[in-house]
Amino acid sequence: MNRILYSSATDEWATPRSFFAKLHRRYKFTLDPCATSDNACCPLYFTKADDGLKQDWGTYRIFCNPPYGRTLGAWARKSFEASQRGALVVLLVPARTDTAWFHDWVWGKAKVEFIRRRVRFGNAEASAPFPSMLAVYLPERAAMTCAGCGRGFVGRRDARACSNACRQSLYRNRYASAVTNAA
Repeated sequence: MNRILYSSATDEWATPRSFFAKLHRRYKFTLDPCATSDNACCPLYFTKADDGLKQDWGTYRIFCNPPYGRTLGAWARKSFEASQRGALVVLLVPARTDTAWFHDWVWGKAKVEFIRRRVRFGNAEASAPFPSMLAVYLPERAAMTCAGCGRGFVGRRDARACSNACRQSLYRNRYASAVTNAA
C-alpha cells in the first residue's frame, strides 16, 4: 500500500489523466496554476516556484488542483476572485464542507459537484482516503455590496441586499422615509 497516500508526507496529488480529459472536453482549459513540469495538465502552467497564488490568472479557463495543505483556503479565495475578473475556474479539492474556506469561498459562490467515487491520484495504488469535489466558478458573477449592512455578497444582478433581514430593513427605511415626506 502507498504510505504517502495515507499520510501528510505530501500535499501534492497529481490529477489522473483520464479524469482531467473528461473535464477538459467540457471546459477547454488553458491554464494549470498548480503544476509541476511532470504533471502539468495544460500547456500554460505555474509551478511551485512561480507561485500560482501570486500570478494573474487573467481570463483563462483554469483547472486548479491545489496542494491539499493549509493553503486550500487561499486557493479557493484566488479561484473566486479570478472568476470575478472574468476567468472560468474549476477547483478540484477534498470535499471538506465543514471548513471555513468552504463556507467563505465555495458555498454560494461556486457550483459544487461532488465526485461519486474516490479519486485515484497520480501513480497511487489505491484511491484517496477522502472524498473529492469540484467547485466551478463561472465568470461574471459580480460581487456586490449590501445596501443594508455593507457586507460583500454574490447574488443576482438586480439584488441590493445580502439577506432577508437586510432586504426588510431597506424596505422599512424606504417606507418610513415615504411616510415622513408625505406628512
